[in-house]
Amino acid sequence: MKSLFLTTTPLHAFFALGLMQGPFRGYQHTLALISRLDDSPDHIADALQASATPGVTVVRFPKLKGVGPARRLLGEISDCARDIAPSVIAVGNDRRTEFYAAVRGCPSARRIYLDDGLHSYLPHHEVLSGWRRVLDVTQRRLRYGLPVERPPMIGGSRAVQEAYVLLPQQVHDGLRGKPVQPLQPPWFADPWVRRICAAAASVAGLDVSLCRSIGLLLLLPHPRFLESYPVLRQQIEAVAARHAERGELVALKAHPRAGLPLDRQLKMPLHSVLELPARLPIEVLVPLLSGTLVVGSLTTALLSLAMLGEHLTVHSLLPPAAPGAEGDNNDRTLNIYRSVGIHPFDLRAISTA
Repeated sequence: MKSLFLTTTPLHAFFALGLMQGPFRGYQHTLALISRLDDSPDHIADALQASATPGVTVVRFPKLKGVGPARRLLGEISDCARDIAPSVIAVGNDRRTEFYAAVRGCPSARRIYLDDGLHSYLPHHEVLSGWRRVLDVTQRRLRYGLPVERPPMIGGSRAVQEAYVLLPQQVHDGLRGKPVQPLQPPWFADPWVRRICAAAASVAGLDVSLCRSIGLLLLLPHPRFLESYPVLRQQIEAVAARHAERGELVALKAHPRAGLPLDRQLKMPLHSVLELPARLPIEVLVPLLSGTLVVGSLTTALLSLAMLGEHLTVHSLLPPAAPGAEGDNNDRTLNIYRSVGIHPFDLRAISTA
């Protein structure tokens, strides 16, 4: 039996690791990177490739560019799927044309959706009208020479037959009605998955030996958020300083699109904290942390840490304003978080304790 995983983000690659050691254990696996930016690394794929694990292959496809080159690339993807002849094709984003090229190459494969984070649960308001969406699909069909879909909700295409997600009971309407299975913590606690994640963290520049000693992990919001709420920034600084004074190892992770060094985001001595590499995918820390307090802004990483991690206490980081200040999706996100025990973190109470 064989599987083909089409991943566009490190999150997809991380979930693929779990499925490799879970329901598809014993298969021959191919992890294919698609639709990546030229400068966007995938440390999980790098670590997986360097591990030379028998029965696991990593393939990298460039981003689609230009009609002629894109058609040739899509043909290569179809040929790749045809040669592999997988029993399963798993995809993290079923809007990607590469997915339909792979299906063209092996139409008999089971087609599975990999959790794409909050996109699996939040309803999507399609910007394009119905007829514009049909026109877009027709244009893509003519441009690339194969049938494609543009589902209004990721995972909602007719091509996707089933799914593996963190929260099967809370998926959006595009996935509801399809067989939806839960991602299981034991898959990600597997020693092999732990080794690949440790290698990925090391490739990103983290001293993995420190992970089990981290008492507080702060996942910072975008600097604009800190600028808009200076009181929140001061409270974060106080919390970090207080935990460091208690002798705990405090780790700080800047927002991946911060664009500013950490010393310009926070006004505090940084020699007493561990600054995590900017390019580190937080997901790789899931099997590496234990007993850590995690506080972060509204990101999918919080769900992964809370539901798949080992004895982690996870809180969401909110401004001192009302929870709905950032819009309806934030309210929905907070409800999702609360359903799995992730509650807003009272920074003021902690900072004065």
